[in-house]
Amino acid sequence: MNLDNVTPSNAAGIRNAIDLGLKATAAYNRPDLGDRLERSLSQLEDPNVNVVVVGEFKQGKSSLINALLNTRVCPVDDDIATAVPTFIRHGDEQSAVAMLRPRDQPDAEVIRRPISFDLLPAYATEVGPAEPGMQVTGVDLTLPRRILSDGLVLIDTPGVGGLGSAHATAALGALSVANAVIFVSDASQEFTRAEIDFLSQAVELSPQVVCVMTKTDFYPAWRTVLEINQAHLEREGYSAPILPVSSVLRSEAARRKDRELNAESGFPAVVSWLSGDVVAGANGQELLRAQADVLSACDQLQSQFESELATLSDPEQAAELVSQLEGAKTRSDRLRSQAARWNVTLSDGISDLNADVDFDFKSRVRGVTTESDSAIDNSDPLETWAEFEPWLVNRVSYEVVSNYRYLIDQAQELSNEVAEHFEIEGAALSDQFDVHNPMAVLNQVSLNSNVDQEGMSTGAKGFTILRGSYTGILMFTMLGAMVGVALTPVAIGIGLLMGRKGLKDEKERQISQRRSQAKISLRRYSDEVSFQVSKDSRDTLRRVHRQLRDHYSTRAEELHRSTTESLKLANEASKVSHAERSGRIKDAEAELQRIARLRKMANEALPGSVQPAGASS
Repeated sequence: MNLDNVTPSNAAGIRNAIDLGLKATAAYNRPDLGDRLERSLSQLEDPNVNVVVVGEFKQGKSSLINALLNTRVCPVDDDIATAVPTFIRHGDEQSAVAMLRPRDQPDAEVIRRPISFDLLPAYATEVGPAEPGMQVTGVDLTLPRRILSDGLVLIDTPGVGGLGSAHATAALGALSVANAVIFVSDASQEFTRAEIDFLSQAVELSPQVVCVMTKTDFYPAWRTVLEINQAHLEREGYSAPILPVSSVLRSEAARRKDRELNAESGFPAVVSWLSGDVVAGANGQELLRAQADVLSACDQLQSQFESELATLSDPEQAAELVSQLEGAKTRSDRLRSQAARWNVTLSDGISDLNADVDFDFKSRVRGVTTESDSAIDNSDPLETWAEFEPWLVNRVSYEVVSNYRYLIDQAQELSNEVAEHFEIEGAALSDQFDVHNPMAVLNQVSLNSNVDQEGMSTGAKGFTILRGSYTGILMFTMLGAMVGVALTPVAIGIGLLMGRKGLKDEKERQISQRRSQAKISLRRYSDEVSFQVSKDSRDTLRRVHRQLRDHYSTRAEELHRSTTESLKLANEASKVSHAERSGRIKDAEAELQRIARLRKMANEALPGSVQPAGASS
């Protein structure tokens, strides 16, 4: 099935199948299977599809979101800019919550404080500080808008200001939790090198990226700029589409209720991409996982009654069947033990993953350090440190986010390896690992520079020249007096040369000292980042280990319960009298027909993704 074509009827069909499955698990006394279906239903009822809006300052990100929602929710002004990530999700009523943390307690829990919409500029933009002594880490808004009702969460980020901007770190943090990215650039000029560089990071970190070119109403030559930007993307090897839009035309179209003007604004293409490619695709994956849970429940319930029916239909083979079921029960018992092969695979895999993630991060830090050393050796930190410092912070942030992405990918591979012991698909965990935003770790580390930011003053230069000149003049004047020859003119010339050389040597000494200071600051920052990230990475892997262990332990318990019930029913069936056998056969067949109807309902809800009956889970 094409997940981009998921419709509300598909979702309704899966929900109906889950509802019927819950009734079946209750009727057959399988609360373990019912718990899994309850979790699937809760995930369907509360989906989150994060779409991050990123771009340089004053490119129209906030205006784009306002136009999409047909309301002024993100503060827009020529003199202010968004300063913290703003999350906009669906809610029955309009509300706003500021996320705060004491400035002097970076490790403290985030405080969620309800605020009025009138105060949004004070919390979400650079107008602040809204509350002295408190750091605003984000703003969470809810709006009753249909475009958000399917789980879409729009995240407005600060302008990245290029790769050398501290705000780019916040944008990278948002990218780490993104299902898709909208990269915004206005029609005033072609992509800058900084924009291309940041776009390359977005493409690597997010599964779906679209470029939106804003302000087409203001720049008549936007079509030329569009062609140039498309050529840039082709050269870089990116397949991201570029959608030209005008937020002004969109807002005017909404005011006039003019469909033609709305089409001219370019926003229908953005809405179509969001609702079709992004939201429908993400929700389609959730529906597939829910369908798999229903079919898994069908498999396990079906196995119970098939065992009973086989025993009733062929009493002569009952002993052999019971023996087979006892063997299956023994195997399911082994799955529940600490020494089970899947548990060993998981434990060994987590140990290997710890080493691999640590090696990956250290390799990334080494690469950044090597590149930074080269940049410092080929420049004077006095002139370049103001640009180098934010570049370093951003570059390290990118490598940290990439390392966490690597962790998630490898954990998913490990989950699939463990799933092979159960002959089940482990993809249901792919978006559910307990991995926190890595930017919270980096926010605890600051680059404390000890680099001398003052060059030689005019007086210092003059004194250095005078000291060198005086030494040369004195030396040759005394030499002339000793040999009885007047060398004063020569001494003055040589003194000036020595003074100039002394100034050059002093400058080189100071540059060398600043480079040494810069490298010391770089090493301290790298060491502190490595310390914090390594600790958080180990904590994350422990959480992932527990999550996978609990997930597959639950699967093992389900299989054990199923084999136990199958064995119980088979034993009971082998003892049924000939007179009762006919009635019990009809009952078992009736139950299997009910389970078959449940399976059919789940398969028909998502046509094209049908799994074979009796597939092992």
